[in-house]
Amino acid sequence: MHPNGKIVMITGASAGIGAATARAFAHAGARLILAARNADQLQALAHTLPGKPLVIPTDMGDPAAIQQLVAQTTTAFGTIDIIVQNAGVGLAAPVADIDPAALQQILAVNLLGPIALTRAALPYLRHGGGQIIFISSVVGLRALPYLGGYAATKAGLDRITEALRVELRGKGVAVTLVRPGTTRTDFTEHRIGPGRERRQMQVRAVTPEQVAQAIVWAAIREPRVAYVSVWDRLAVMASLLTPRLTDWLLARSFSWEPSSSE
Repeated sequence: MHPNGKIVMITGASAGIGAATARAFAHAGARLILAARNADQLQALAHTLPGKPLVIPTDMGDPAAIQQLVAQTTTAFGTIDIIVQNAGVGLAAPVADIDPAALQQILAVNLLGPIALTRAALPYLRHGGGQIIFISSVVGLRALPYLGGYAATKAGLDRITEALRVELRGKGVAVTLVRPGTTRTDFTEHRIGPGRERRQMQVRAVTPEQVAQAIVWAAIREPRVAYVSVWDRLAVMASLLTPRLTDWLLARSFSWEPSSSE
């Protein structure tokens, strides 16, 4: 559906891909609900956008906050046309060193949060049709070394999306998965974990604005899956067709650098 005049909820909207997506939908004529933990950043963004977006500070790891997000939205608008499930937290750690508490933290935001929001919002989406757009990652199909925990949350989101798409078939709600690759944001700097991966290979990074345009395109065309760039699609296809070669290349291209406190 074209976003002009539609009610569009965006989670993780305060920065990066979420903020760029908010700007893209606002300029396409959408009426926005902006959700994220940082209220000050949300308000600052809202002041730059047309249409007076509704700002609802929300921790996507908190089921009660998600219920409140839907309640405030439907009180204000009565319905929801499009939900962009973008909120996410990164984690960097060797699999053997993943802290269970850290893994539970990112699972709560990256996987359990989207499920809770879907469950709470579906009655309002069903009323007049709608769309749920899940922002996953190429690592949901092919994990990178030292990002296994994060990749697991995105793989889980992929499988939830596949099941939900079939379950809602014929009920007037489209379900789309968007798979960005490396994006030029500060997401990496805000990851949790005991260090960082070092990469010897060059990766083609896209801008948040390019991801946002892919998301708006997905809202209009309602595909099953959307990639941001041809390179992302080709890289995933190559890794799935040649898994042994991909393992060999990644093993030689990635190393682990513990934090100074380790």
